[in-house]
Amino acid sequence: MQTKLTLLPGRSGTKKLLRQYGDQLICVRYRYDDYHKKRYKTVELIIEETP
Repeated sequence: MQTKLTLLPGRSGTKKLLRQYGDQLICVRYRYDDYHKKRYKTVELIIEETP
């Protein structure tokens, strides 16, 4: 599986997810599985912050 595109919050393709996750959203990745001919949209989130 390959990652071909990584988008930062606020860019086209992330606005709906930015509304859903807010400041927790780090990035959105599009991954491609050539064998199964599928595209996956994944998100990276901050779930905990400690000093």
